[in-house]
Amino acid sequence: MKKIYTIIVLLGAIVLGSCSDFLDETTDKSGSAYIYHMDQLYGLTGSTDLYLFSNVSDGEGISGTAYLTEALPLSDAVELTPEFYVYGLLAGEPTTYDTYCWKGESLTASMNMMWTWTPVWERIYRFNTVLEYLDKVIQTTEAIRNQVEGEARFGRAYYHFMLLTQYCLWGDDKPGIGYRDNTTTGEVPGRETVAYTLEHIYEDLRLAEEALIKAGRTTFDRTHNFRPTVPTLQAFRARVALYRGDYELALSNATEALKAHSTLVDFKDDPDYELEPWWFINVLDEEGEVVDVIEISSMFALDDMDTEAVAKYEELYLPNISWEGMGGTCPISESFYKLWDQENDARWIHFYSSCTPLLMASGSLVETDTNTYEDYISHEKWQRLKPWNLYSYSRFAGNSLVGMTTAEMYLIKAECEARSGETGMAAETLKTLRRTRFMDDASAEVGVTGSVQEVLDERLREMGAFWRFYDVKRLNGAENAGIYVRREILTDPTDLSTRIQLEIASDDPRWALPFYTFEAATMGWEQNGGWE
Repeated sequence: MKKIYTIIVLLGAIVLGSCSDFLDETTDKSGSAYIYHMDQLYGLTGSTDLYLFSNVSDGEGISGTAYLTEALPLSDAVELTPEFYVYGLLAGEPTTYDTYCWKGESLTASMNMMWTWTPVWERIYRFNTVLEYLDKVIQTTEAIRNQVEGEARFGRAYYHFMLLTQYCLWGDDKPGIGYRDNTTTGEVPGRETVAYTLEHIYEDLRLAEEALIKAGRTTFDRTHNFRPTVPTLQAFRARVALYRGDYELALSNATEALKAHSTLVDFKDDPDYELEPWWFINVLDEEGEVVDVIEISSMFALDDMDTEAVAKYEELYLPNISWEGMGGTCPISESFYKLWDQENDARWIHFYSSCTPLLMASGSLVETDTNTYEDYISHEKWQRLKPWNLYSYSRFAGNSLVGMTTAEMYLIKAECEARSGETGMAAETLKTLRRTRFMDDASAEVGVTGSVQEVLDERLREMGAFWRFYDVKRLNGAENAGIYVRREILTDPTDLSTRIQLEIASDDPRWALPFYTFEAATMGWEQNGGWE
């Protein structure tokens, strides 16, 4: 469901295209308007389509860009068992299955450049345009000038980091993503190294913080959270530092961000999150008797709000989201399924009750009794399924959160505390989060000790499969965790007799996603290794 919401914009939209399109853009325009006044730059950095919407056209925001979605089918938090795929999803998920098998055909196809690559480079170009014209336009006030600079430097760093985590390996000496810091026509940045890209990200954040402080943007602006403030920047710096294993820096920034904004949403009592059962599917035994009933529920009020629900979600430091794109209907894995307290964890009850994978496969698996008109899954078909095949994350009408949240900051704080040996503090930090996530305080607090593994498990439950690729990558890099991806796949997706075991080691070069073939050729960048 993709609804359109009217928003006020000060400038015309920039039409999205490939990265090479932006290299050839002229820099003296914003949409169709020539840049001559600071109000235009202020409008550019304050446009909600920089984070919340995919684009703005005729004053309307179109919800959802599929940021980071390419990596979702790759992690160990999702599982397409051969039987469920062949008998259930085969007709609807061919692109996802190719990626699930760690093949590069879909990941290098130009038609999918709308996911991450194109919108990220477009936004980097826009922030560079702002910075280039910062001191060339008619000025208003020094505070506005500083605010615009801070917002533009933050945005440029934010989107370069997104590219870094997706297209680069973890090590400092590995090929980076470069750092596009100008709008020179036709200039292509060199890849340089990961360390080079990170150095420029941190430098932009340092300069952004200085500018935002000068502008007086030191407190969190809940109403205009699409305009970064110092707490927004601190939350992002905590994310970057955690990825790099700099736990002292991550802890200090997460702590400071939480001092400015620490709201946690107790959604289980929010009427917008009310669950409404709407489909009951009987599960039959060998004799055709009902042995179980699958109840499918949805949060219709939240779904109907679409992106508006994200805009009002109080935990966000930055309202950046991704629609499901590739693999959004992938079922969770057995290991992820077993992490849940399904009776007491409100996240499981609310966000996994829609049984989206089963809905996708219902045409193949669900039948209707012509006498009772009740729907059922036969015993024969039920034997082909695993319990975890039924579930995937569903919230915000199929959108996942990309922007930093207070929940993420509590998790970063807890992980850093646990890694420093302060397990008691980590346990208390976890309990603060869990009290808003469980049906009662007793369930939230039972057995919480504050160990590193406990925090990582809580992080997976909170952040979901969407962030698992990112986490495995950072843990293998910073902690030598040795996390493998092991799964049973089909070399012929239509033939169960072609199953093999796939194993992706922690040092596999494919932890850096491939570039789109056309873009790699255009930019002269060597393709990332290991992909077919």
